[in-house]
Amino acid sequence: MEKLKLLLMTLLIGYASTSWGQAKVSGVVTDGQNVPIPGVNVIIKGTSNGAATDFDGKFQLNAKSGDVLTFSFIGFITQELTYNGQKSLNVKLEEDAAQLDEVVVIGYGSVKRTDLTGAVASLSAGDLTERKKTDIGQAVKGQVAGVDVRSLSNKPGAPLNIRIRGNTAITNNVAGRDGLSDDPTDDRSKPLYVVDGVFFEDINILNPADIQQMDILKDASATAIYGSRGSNGVVIITTKNGIEGKTVFTYETTLGVSTVANEPDYFNGDEYVSFVGDVIRSEEWGKLFTTGVGTVADYNNIDISSLIGNEIQVSNEEANNVANRRYTNWIKDYQKTGIQKTHNLGMSGGSNGLVYSASLGYLSDEGVIGIEAFERYNLSASLSKKVTDNFTAGVKAYLAYSEREEGSRELYRSTQRLPPTVNSRDTDGNLILTPDDQDSRFLNPYYDANGAWTVNTKSMNVIANIFLNYKPTEWVDFKTQFSPNIRNARFGEYRGLLTKSSRNEASRIRAYYDTSFDTSYTWDNIANFNFDVAEGHNLKATLISSVYYYQRETSNIQTRDFDTDAYLFYNTESNNNDIRNADTEYEKESLTSFAGRLNYSILDKYLFTFTGRYDGSSKLAVGNKWAFFPSAAFAWKVSEEDFIQNADWLNNLKLRLSYGEAGNDTTVSAYDSLAFLSNTDYVFGGNYTSGVVVDGLNNYDLTWERSKEYNVGLDLGILDNRIRLGLELYSKTTVGSILDRTLSPITGFAIATGNYGSVRNRGVEVTLNTVNIKTEDFSWKTSFNFAKNNNEILDLEGELDLIPYGNHGVLQVGEAVDATYALEKIGIWQLDEIAEAAVYDRIPGEYKFKDQDNDGDIDNDDRRVIGQVSPDWTGGMTNTFTYKNFDFSIMAYTRQGSFGHSEFNSLSVPWQGDDAKLNKVDADYWTPNNPDAKNPALEYGADTSWYYTDFDFVRIGNIGMGYQFSDAILDKLKMSSLRVTLDVQNPFTFTDYYGSDPETGLQNNYNGGYLTKTVLFGLKLSY
Repeated sequence: MEKLKLLLMTLLIGYASTSWGQAKVSGVVTDGQNVPIPGVNVIIKGTSNGAATDFDGKFQLNAKSGDVLTFSFIGFITQELTYNGQKSLNVKLEEDAAQLDEVVVIGYGSVKRTDLTGAVASLSAGDLTERKKTDIGQAVKGQVAGVDVRSLSNKPGAPLNIRIRGNTAITNNVAGRDGLSDDPTDDRSKPLYVVDGVFFEDINILNPADIQQMDILKDASATAIYGSRGSNGVVIITTKNGIEGKTVFTYETTLGVSTVANEPDYFNGDEYVSFVGDVIRSEEWGKLFTTGVGTVADYNNIDISSLIGNEIQVSNEEANNVANRRYTNWIKDYQKTGIQKTHNLGMSGGSNGLVYSASLGYLSDEGVIGIEAFERYNLSASLSKKVTDNFTAGVKAYLAYSEREEGSRELYRSTQRLPPTVNSRDTDGNLILTPDDQDSRFLNPYYDANGAWTVNTKSMNVIANIFLNYKPTEWVDFKTQFSPNIRNARFGEYRGLLTKSSRNEASRIRAYYDTSFDTSYTWDNIANFNFDVAEGHNLKATLISSVYYYQRETSNIQTRDFDTDAYLFYNTESNNNDIRNADTEYEKESLTSFAGRLNYSILDKYLFTFTGRYDGSSKLAVGNKWAFFPSAAFAWKVSEEDFIQNADWLNNLKLRLSYGEAGNDTTVSAYDSLAFLSNTDYVFGGNYTSGVVVDGLNNYDLTWERSKEYNVGLDLGILDNRIRLGLELYSKTTVGSILDRTLSPITGFAIATGNYGSVRNRGVEVTLNTVNIKTEDFSWKTSFNFAKNNNEILDLEGELDLIPYGNHGVLQVGEAVDATYALEKIGIWQLDEIAEAAVYDRIPGEYKFKDQDNDGDIDNDDRRVIGQVSPDWTGGMTNTFTYKNFDFSIMAYTRQGSFGHSEFNSLSVPWQGDDAKLNKVDADYWTPNNPDAKNPALEYGADTSWYYTDFDFVRIGNIGMGYQFSDAILDKLKMSSLRVTLDVQNPFTFTDYYGSDPETGLQNNYNGGYLTKTVLFGLKLSY
């Protein structure tokens, strides 16, 4: 018994000494800017004991003196620290340039970046929020090679156009005098957006603060898992999830002011009067060539005093204003300062396998003219529960509500075009309804600026992802997820009595009221397998079945002739005398898919990926709905080979090669393969009656467009990964392109839709990231990207190689799908070319066009491709500097080689030819005294169609500064993080384009808006 007591006492003393030797250790882990890092693994080396940092970067665990603590997190260098009895530890992790953004979402799964075989670019939450952009598209601009983001309008809340590796659809939205469509859904080359597993249309409604990561799949191997849906590239957006630990609250806010940037240089009062005089001289001098020729002396001797009264009116005090140099600055009078503000509140936490997060966001963005404004509310929530060791269930939900007020579609250009010599108010201070007697179309902009014309859109989007995950063993798991999406939108427009549209005539007042209700869902069933086949051989497999369903209901009505403006568009019943449109529509479509992906790794050096997807689309013809799309990729980690291990300067070298095929059915609507019946009236047996006729042709052969793409890639890291280079070379050919063909009238039908063409995109993409300087207190990093794409039509079926469309476009074999088709300008006729110009019925000062067929006449047969709308190349560069807790960055991007028709020029250049009724931009023009001008003579020199121009620019997109408060201050404030920022967005644009923004220059400046410069102050904190 005594021996037993002694043994128990010895064990107790030993246990107590072990327990007494341990202590509870706490601390915080931050990055190089003292920002807390959540999710860092803190492990006692050699054991399985550890913890993870919470949202504040804090951790707590039991350790004893002498234990080695290991701190590891993706994107940072693993750090070890020996515990010597400290009660609190402050650990700072350094970024590992080779491992940044290591985990990449590739669709139905994720891989380490080092194991990628395809062309994939990633943006982190910091990349998307660093410049405080209000929408995701703006945040992506200039950051990713091969991804071209272009604004369609500068009004608040306007959509964007996003392209990945050029145009793949032959039929696109470049048609007519209005340039490109402002509706991004018209773009048939847009990529697929996937938000938390939900196929999505309008990413403009997402709050960048809610995004955890964006992964952009560019080549066919990377996109193949999405089959036909991914033929134009895939943008995968992952919203934020909760992090297990105590509940943490974050708050971020910005407040800014927006002003007009890059304002067009219109004539001021004195310049306009001089311009009017030059218009008269040019007109009179041009008339001399009807009976003879004009000379420089003739031009200088023209007396305009007796003619200027035709332009400078007496009836509206214009002549008196000119005499007294009393002018109206219409542009400045209607500009204002817009206020932009955001609020984002978030929370995250969890314990015992239950993890949750939620966020609430608000954006208010006022325009700089009229009543333009945009408001957006975002609400997100996620909840997941590890029910057992093998079973997890969860749900994510995202709600966005927005209201966009575009205001008047005429205010922007009306204030630019009204001459500075006319008045806004009479001598008694009353508003003048039509300030300019010469053009009664222009009513006083005051009414438009104050809401006489309103264009209002409200939309509600709800997306969700409900999933169940079962993992019976370590090497296999099964997941089913259901992802619904509901969108309800209302569009209302009212053009009141005192607008340019109505012109003070009640019968011209109009109201539009449109509604749409879209519902869709995706149901995916996924099986993942991951096991070692043999030593050094690993196999990962993913099997998928997927169903996508979409339906849309719409209604619209247009009525005119109101006796009051009180109802706006809310009471169309108040007028039943003039109903122009009243219609409802319904459509639906579905897509069923089966897919598989194999990833095979040998010695972690030779990586193989094989993907196949079998898609069936309801939109295609019976018998042609199903198709199989395969892909394969190989990557070789050269830097892992023994023969190169002695190259200390080389940290990473990987070569990649891939081939893939993808289908596309987005170029057709739900029922394009079918013929329809439409109503018509006719005379039958002497009676006028109504009936139906066949409208359109069946196409029983309508099938998938198929894109075939090769991609060669290189990833390189040298000098401790201070220099990282990414290079992509690709060639993508799309066959069976779907477009409309014009039919002979003898058929009784206008067009037929079918697989009638082929197009190819080839290009190069370069990404370069460098750490130029790195010391203990100071660093300088540069990120650069460049992309060049060549687009070419290879074939147009039916012995056609040239199909003009719209006013400025053409489909022509050997040219881009968005080629600009017009006469080729080769100069301006000069005074020493009078005889030669007369052959073409031209006189000095007019454009000189090339006579392509040498027939002595300039006509439509002389039109040629003179450029293309898509840029020849794009690029972006960001420089980031840090000094202790301060940081500074500057971002620039460019689009070069875009050429097309400018609606702005057709209305606002001096040689436009409207008898000087309207104001113009201050651009040089030809006169006998100024023969070296690059633009033609006034009035007679105008060509009614030739207003083509380059839209090249270089823009400083953002200049930002920030300060992260130190730990000492945070401890006093009882905060885990506090950061203040100052950003200046779009401060400088360098361009030869005459308008406000070359990026939107392809759009009609009807419904146009100014490029804005925004100065934003920001605050971000967490508890």
